[in-house]
Amino acid sequence: MADDSTVGGRRPGVIASDLDGTLFGLDHKLSGRTVEVLSTARRAGWMVIAATGRAPRSAMDRLARHNVVDGLICSNGSIIHDVSTDTTLRRYTINPDHLASLFAALDTAVPELSFCWEMRNGSAWDHGFDDIARTHDDLRKFQTGPRPDSATAVTKVMVRHPDAVGNELAEWLLPHLPAPLTLNCSGVDFVEITGVGVDKSRALAHMLDEAGFCANAVVAFGDTHNDVQMLRWAGRGVAVGNAVDAAKRAADEVTGHHSDDSVAEYIESLL
Repeated sequence: MADDSTVGGRRPGVIASDLDGTLFGLDHKLSGRTVEVLSTARRAGWMVIAATGRAPRSAMDRLARHNVVDGLICSNGSIIHDVSTDTTLRRYTINPDHLASLFAALDTAVPELSFCWEMRNGSAWDHGFDDIARTHDDLRKFQTGPRPDSATAVTKVMVRHPDAVGNELAEWLLPHLPAPLTLNCSGVDFVEITGVGVDKSRALAHMLDEAGFCANAVVAFGDTHNDVQMLRWAGRGVAVGNAVDAAKRAADEVTGHHSDDSVAEYIESLL
C-alpha cells in the first residue's frame, strides 16, 4: 500500500467509487452534499471515477445532470464509458466459447436456474428471469429472448435461482464454471458473471494508465463483493460501514454508513 503522501490531501489523485450502497444514498441517488464535495474535488484537481455494476444507461441517468464524474466503469468492469459524449469506449466481452459452455454446464449442474444476458444494445432473458427483469431499472425496457449465439457480444450474464441468492448461490455455481470466469454478488437477488479477469480494478487500471495515474494515487470506496478487487488494488481502499465482511477485509479502513454521506465526508477530509 502507498503512504499517505500519495493518497491523501498532499497532492490530487483519483477518487474511484461504487454507486449503490456506497456513493448513492438510500434513494439510489447522489445527495446534494455529495454533488458539492465531488465538484470541489474536481476543481482541486482530483479525477473522479464511478465504478458500478449498473449498465451505462442506468448509471448515466443518475449521474449526467450533476457533471461530477470524469469517467464511468459499468457492468462490474465490463464497460468503460465516456460521460462527456455518452459513448462506450471499451467492452470486455465474455469469450463466445466460454459463454456457450457456461449455459450448458450450469443448466445441467443446477436445475431451475434462469439467466439474463447483457449485450451491446440491451439485455434479454429467460422466462424464469422475467419477474426480476421487469422491476429492475437496467432491464425492464427489454424483453425475453433466445439464448445468445456465438456471434453475440455479451458483457455480463446474470443468474438467479428460486431458492438461493447472493453468496449461497455463488457457492453453488462456482464449482461448475467451465472457465475461470469472474463471478460476483452485488447486493441483488442474482449473481453476475463477467469474462475471465474482468472486474472493476482491471477497467480502472486501464483507464488510469491512459490518464497517467497508478494504483497508489487511487482512493477507492465500495460496499460489496464486486468491489473487493478494486479495494485491494487501490492505494487506499475504504469500505463503507454497511459493507459486507469481504469488502471490509479487503479495505484498508472502514468509514460510516452510506446513508450518512460517509463517502462525501471522507472526501472532504482529503481536501
